Amino acid sequence: MNLLNMISTMAQISDAEHPSIFPFGFTMHLSLVIISIIFFAYRFAVQKKPFQLIFAIAPPISLLLWVSENKTLFYTVGLIEFILILAALISTFVCKPKKTEEAAASDSKKSEEK
Repeated sequence: MNLLNMISTMAQISDAEHPSIFPFGFTMHLSLVIISIIFFAYRFAVQKKPFQLIFAIAPPISLLLWVSENKTLFYTVGLIEFILILAALISTFVCKPKKTEEAAASDSKKSEEK
Protein backbone atom coordinates (compact mmCIF):
# COMPACT_ATOMS: atom_id res chain seq x y z
CA MET A 1 0.00 0.00 0.00
CA ASN A 2 1.59 3.23 -1.06
CA LEU A 3 0.98 6.73 0.27
CA LEU A 4 -1.51 7.72 -2.42
CA ASN A 5 -3.71 4.67 -1.77
CA MET A 6 -3.60 5.32 1.96
CA ILE A 7 -4.72 8.95 1.54
CA SER A 8 -7.55 8.06 -0.82
CA THR A 9 -8.71 5.25 1.49
CA MET A 10 -8.72 7.59 4.49
CA ALA A 11 -10.64 10.20 2.51
CA GLN A 12 -13.32 7.68 1.56
CA ILE A 13 -13.68 6.47 5.14
CA SER A 14 -13.84 10.03 6.45
CA ASP A 15 -16.52 11.02 3.94
CA ALA A 16 -18.64 7.99 4.75
CA GLU A 17 -18.51 8.39 8.54
CA HIS A 18 -18.54 12.17 8.92
CA PRO A 19 -20.31 13.96 6.12
CA SER A 20 -20.16 17.30 7.96
CA ILE A 21 -17.31 19.80 8.02
CA PHE A 22 -15.93 18.54 11.34
CA PRO A 23 -13.59 15.56 11.58
CA PHE A 24 -15.33 14.45 14.79
CA GLY A 25 -18.85 13.93 16.03
CA PHE A 26 -21.26 16.22 17.81
CA THR A 27 -20.57 14.79 21.28
CA MET A 28 -16.83 15.40 20.89
CA HIS A 29 -17.48 18.95 19.63
CA LEU A 30 -19.86 19.63 22.51
CA SER A 31 -17.38 18.33 25.09
CA LEU A 32 -14.58 20.48 23.65
CA VAL A 33 -16.86 23.54 23.74
CA ILE A 34 -17.76 22.89 27.38
CA ILE A 35 -14.10 22.42 28.34
CA SER A 36 -13.10 25.64 26.56
CA ILE A 37 -15.91 27.61 28.21
CA ILE A 38 -14.90 26.39 31.66
CA PHE A 39 -11.20 27.03 31.02
CA PHE A 40 -11.54 30.55 29.61
CA ALA A 41 -14.22 31.58 32.12
CA TYR A 42 -11.95 30.46 34.95
CA ARG A 43 -8.95 32.28 33.47
CA PHE A 44 -11.07 35.42 33.06
CA ALA A 45 -12.21 35.19 36.69
CA VAL A 46 -8.59 34.92 37.83
CA GLN A 47 -6.76 37.31 35.47
CA LYS A 48 -9.56 39.66 34.29
CA LYS A 49 -8.23 39.92 30.73
CA PRO A 50 -10.96 40.71 28.17
CA PHE A 51 -9.66 38.39 25.45
CA GLN A 52 -10.32 35.43 27.74
CA LEU A 53 -13.98 36.38 28.01
CA ILE A 54 -14.17 36.73 24.23
CA PHE A 55 -12.63 33.27 23.81
CA ALA A 56 -15.18 31.88 26.31
CA ILE A 57 -18.01 33.27 24.17
CA ALA A 58 -16.69 32.17 20.76
CA PRO A 59 -16.79 28.33 20.96
CA PRO A 60 -20.55 27.96 21.60
CA ILE A 61 -21.23 29.90 18.41
CA SER A 62 -19.54 27.14 16.41
CA LEU A 63 -22.26 24.75 17.60
CA LEU A 64 -24.67 26.56 15.28
CA LEU A 65 -23.06 24.74 12.36
CA TRP A 66 -24.71 21.52 13.54
CA VAL A 67 -28.16 23.06 13.17
CA SER A 68 -28.17 23.35 9.41
CA GLU A 69 -25.98 22.69 6.39
CA ASN A 70 -26.91 26.06 4.91
CA LYS A 71 -23.89 27.80 3.36
CA THR A 72 -25.16 31.21 4.49
CA LEU A 73 -25.12 30.05 8.12
CA PHE A 74 -21.68 28.54 7.59
CA TYR A 75 -20.21 31.80 6.31
CA THR A 76 -22.05 33.89 8.91
CA VAL A 77 -20.64 31.80 11.75
CA GLY A 78 -17.20 32.02 10.14
CA LEU A 79 -17.47 35.80 9.94
CA ILE A 80 -18.62 36.05 13.56
CA GLU A 81 -15.73 33.84 14.70
CA PHE A 82 -13.27 35.93 12.67
CA ILE A 83 -14.60 39.15 14.24
CA LEU A 84 -14.33 37.66 17.73
CA ILE A 85 -10.75 36.53 17.13
CA LEU A 86 -9.90 39.97 15.78
CA ALA A 87 -11.56 41.60 18.81
CA ALA A 88 -9.57 39.34 21.13
CA LEU A 89 -6.35 40.26 19.35
CA ILE A 90 -7.12 43.97 19.56
CA SER A 91 -8.13 43.74 23.22
CA THR A 92 -4.83 42.04 24.00
CA PHE A 93 -2.93 45.13 22.90
CA VAL A 94 -5.42 47.81 23.96
CA CYS A 95 -6.38 46.58 27.42
CA LYS A 96 -3.18 46.42 29.42
CA PRO A 97 -3.23 44.94 32.92
CA LYS A 98 -3.58 47.49 35.72
CA LYS A 99 -0.33 46.34 37.32
CA THR A 100 1.62 47.34 34.22
CA GLU A 101 -0.06 50.76 34.14
CA GLU A 102 0.59 51.31 37.86
CA ALA A 103 4.21 50.23 37.50
CA ALA A 104 4.70 52.60 34.58
CA ALA A 105 3.11 55.45 36.54
CA SER A 106 5.30 54.81 39.59
CA ASP A 107 8.42 54.64 37.37
CA SER A 108 7.55 57.99 35.81
CA LYS A 109 6.99 59.53 39.26
CA LYS A 110 10.38 58.26 40.41
CA SER A 111 12.10 59.70 37.36
CA GLU A 112 10.37 63.08 37.89
CA GLU A 113 11.47 63.23 41.53
CA LYS A 114 15.12 62.74 40.60
